[in-house]
Amino acid sequence: MNWTTCAAALADVTTHRHSRWAPAVAATPRHLFIPRWWKRGADGWELHDGPANPDRWLAAAYRNTSLVTRVGPLHADHATSTDRPHGRPRSSATLPSLVVGMFQHARIDDGDQLLDVGTGSGYGAALAARRLSDEQVTSVDVDRYLTRSPVSG
Repeated sequence: MNWTTCAAALADVTTHRHSRWAPAVAATPRHLFIPRWWKRGADGWELHDGPANPDRWLAAAYRNTSLVTRVGPLHADHATSTDRPHGRPRSSATLPSLVVGMFQHARIDDGDQLLDVGTGSGYGAALAARRLSDEQVTSVDVDRYLTRSPVSG
């Protein structure tokens, strides 16, 4: 399975073919923003590790659905396969059609600056930066893990 084919299919589902957001959705690798996620199973929350099963990873990442990335205090990126967190979802990779819809309703123009409040997985900010530019998008969150630069540690 090829991520670009999956992203193009997601763009077809989440945008109108003439939308200015369609190329951004088709060119943004959503799976890279969701390497691990939680899914509710029979025994509570179960961890899914994308790189361990690439086909399932791409299928999940490019479906028009939200993927839970933090339950209670435990982010999926820091969990082990035996962890079973308790609590409510606190962060996610939001439903792509909702993200695109919010951007469309905001009527963002080419020269605008965008403040993305609530970084989450970072996919929304990535879409906006792809559509506008890196310099025009700022993303903030209260969770230090979500906003820490890999370069700064």
